[in-house]
Amino acid sequence: MSWIKVLVAGSDAEKRGTLVNILMESGLEPMVASDIEEVRNILAQKQLHVIFCEHNLSGGGFREILRMARQMGSLVEVVVSSMLGELDEYLDAMKLGVFDFVAPPYRGADIISIVDNACQHYRLRRKNEAFFYVPPAAQILPTGSKSIA
Repeated sequence: MSWIKVLVAGSDAEKRGTLVNILMESGLEPMVASDIEEVRNILAQKQLHVIFCEHNLSGGGFREILRMARQMGSLVEVVVSSMLGELDEYLDAMKLGVFDFVAPPYRGADIISIVDNACQHYRLRRKNEAFFYVPPAAQILPTGSKSIA
């Protein structure tokens, strides 16, 4: 599982540490961010598969992370961690493209299952992207035309 790139983003050091420990016990080497700016820097440098983030993170939240990831062309799966038990908040997050929602206390088996499922979903999205890729119009020449190069 060492090929899986996971980021744990959260302002709460205790919750962040719990998630990191669970992930490390399963053989992963998660990266850590404590605010939205650190998330932005890591997203710009690494191809991530899964981000676990707090509902509200210093400098933003899961909505900002989703927006940044999509703007950067990342297919990373975002999992929101929150104590909020409101169904409306959960549904809003899912509509925005969050892969899953998890509430503390974290259970190791649940977290690992979420990572496995998120990675399968990530791989399928990558395959779809490659299958449906259409080159830019400037690279497509009509039949019988000659390249200017």
